[in-house]
Amino acid sequence: MRTDELDILPKLAEALIKEGFVELHPPQAEALPIALSGKNIVAAIPTASGKSLIGFIPAMNMILTKGKKVLYIVPLKALASEKSDDLKKFSYLGFKIMMSAGDGDLDSDGGNLADADRIVATSEKADSLIRHGSRWIENVGLVIADEIHMIHDPKRGPTLEITLTKMMRRNKDLQIIALSATISNAQDLAQWLNAELISSTWRPIPLKEGVYYNEEITFDNGTSRDVEVGSDIIWSLIKQTIEEGGQCLVFVNMRKSTESLAVKYSDKMKKVSGGMDLNEREVKALEGDLESTALGKKLAACVQCGMAFHNAGLVYKQRHFVEENFRNGHIKCIVATPTLAAGINLPARRVIVRDTHRFESNAGNVPISVMEVKQMCGRAGRPGYDPYGEAVLIGKNYEDYEHLMDDYVMHDTERLTSKLGNENTLRSHILSLIATGDADSEDKIADFIKDTFFGNTSQLYGIESVIENVVDFLIKEEMVQRDGEFLRILPFGKRISDLYIDPKSAMILRDAIKKIDDDTDDFLILHAVTSTPDVPGLYPKKLDDERLRKLADDYDGKFLIDIYNDEDEMIYDYFMSDLKTAALVSDWVNERSEEDITESMGIGPGDIRSRVDMTDWLLYSMNEIAFIIKPEATKSIRPLLTRVRYGVKEELVDLVSFRGVGRARARVLFNYGLKTKNDISAADFEELSKLPKIGIALAKSMMAQCGRGTMKIETPAPEIEREEEEMLDKMAEEYEEKENKKDPQTAPIEKKQSKISDF
Repeated sequence: MRTDELDILPKLAEALIKEGFVELHPPQAEALPIALSGKNIVAAIPTASGKSLIGFIPAMNMILTKGKKVLYIVPLKALASEKSDDLKKFSYLGFKIMMSAGDGDLDSDGGNLADADRIVATSEKADSLIRHGSRWIENVGLVIADEIHMIHDPKRGPTLEITLTKMMRRNKDLQIIALSATISNAQDLAQWLNAELISSTWRPIPLKEGVYYNEEITFDNGTSRDVEVGSDIIWSLIKQTIEEGGQCLVFVNMRKSTESLAVKYSDKMKKVSGGMDLNEREVKALEGDLESTALGKKLAACVQCGMAFHNAGLVYKQRHFVEENFRNGHIKCIVATPTLAAGINLPARRVIVRDTHRFESNAGNVPISVMEVKQMCGRAGRPGYDPYGEAVLIGKNYEDYEHLMDDYVMHDTERLTSKLGNENTLRSHILSLIATGDADSEDKIADFIKDTFFGNTSQLYGIESVIENVVDFLIKEEMVQRDGEFLRILPFGKRISDLYIDPKSAMILRDAIKKIDDDTDDFLILHAVTSTPDVPGLYPKKLDDERLRKLADDYDGKFLIDIYNDEDEMIYDYFMSDLKTAALVSDWVNERSEEDITESMGIGPGDIRSRVDMTDWLLYSMNEIAFIIKPEATKSIRPLLTRVRYGVKEELVDLVSFRGVGRARARVLFNYGLKTKNDISAADFEELSKLPKIGIALAKSMMAQCGRGTMKIETPAPEIEREEEEMLDKMAEEYEEKENKKDPQTAPIEKKQSKISDF
């Protein structure tokens, strides 16, 4: 079937053909006529089989024919960016696409999205917009839930489940297209969504899954192939693929292993592939821009050999560079943790799964799920490049070979199960149901839960007592009030729901605020924030012992929250974990370099950014709570907001308010005697532009932000990149326009999305 045979507008058909979408794959040909008729569908088909088009075409057709908005929900911010870019290729047809996926800005009603026809958002952002009463949601005619099998994920699944349930209950005419990998109980999803199930095993590139053992790969289709093995099985499998013109993804269970294997194989890869030439700007981007780190230098060295590693210790720019250069063939092999397999479009000729166990703190080494292994295997086979895809698990002995073949390769994925039915998960969602008016009694909360995937696939034994316990907690913490059989949201509870934080985090922050006075140490405020459930702790290592014990002793009796019980080892471990996170953020705001932090704490730059981002958001929330219960405490909290966001001492707060100036550039300016905005305004332009890390483009922008106008320089210095110059000019002009409109008497506190980069 061809795209121009579908029941869509001719101009849409022409646009699709222009982009190369001519012949439909069998699953697409089956699903699209049903979706275009307005019915709900669940498409459970393999990776690389064209799931996205099943959502894209009905979405564009609905916008063009019915004028309804489309909400495209994805599980990850990286995936949101990828889908947004794909959709923008068709924006010339006359619709506007916007992305709203920033977890760092969940206290917003999304008013800027009102003019968009298609919004790409994470499930957390979509839920936040509903909580804020975004009126444009009422005009959504179609919701596309991409990677809906992520509903089984304990962290993200419940939010996706609640969000879809809210939207279905509010709008009975809403169409839902759910896109999923192949799962064993896809029919349960279809039943929940009142949808038709499209299930297929078809792939454009044949995939063979197998197990390596004794110099041979045995595949699920009964075929096998020999591997010439030297002293290293993994390298032999990589080398064979590269020499045949393919690329490799290697999945391992630990971040440290991704780095050690990539380094180990780099020199060998350079001899096989010739490596990759990097210019100075690319090397800087990989090493860490204005602050290089040992991890960044290691990554740059690997990439130059045609190898790379990919894990949560890297920052977004580093991960994005690796992904893009793997897609274009410059990087031949990536060694990654399994998170890379979760939805990002990054196929390879051969996928090697080295580890099928992972360490969990309370259980030791545990087997990973079949679904997770299948997600990794599904990355094998590049449409348009590879005639086939191979996924290979590694058998250490014959017994292990049989186990991997029987329990993974030949085994169906586990049934999807909801992770919604426990108090910790339901705490925030029950508060939001009361705050938004979706439920005003315990009975109506139970009715809502019956409409979730959890309610559709379980007997709900004991759910009434779980609801009762959560409601009692919310009443006790003065977030909700009981009026007879009805539940009413209180101002404190409404604010917590809007802030999108765990009510238990709000309780911790509120109690800490009550103890803040003018003499409270900044570290104690940071510790209170990092002790909330919303900020992930950092596992303490031996190298942390001396410092953490000293901090615990120095602040003993002064902490703003109740801390550990000496007799409870588990609680003590959590305390030390939170204390390490507080120490990290304290180092950050005191301008310790990323290199020093990563080396001294045994973490990666990505760990710094993830903890700082969450601390930034919780600190903002703490400041908002203080306005309600103890306004004078904001004097101690508010200065930390900018310091955490940018990683600076208090003396640099004025300087980092300039767009384009981060911690490194602000320190340069300060050390050269330019300590305030007034100093910058009065500075000589030529001298300012010649300072290290400043340059003409940024100097122009800073002068404009001081009100000296957008300066025009006829001949920019050759070392200035034109792209950066144009970007900074635009920033300066936008700043002037914004300042001209702002009323300084009524301007609210500005909440920016976390920005902790150095430019």
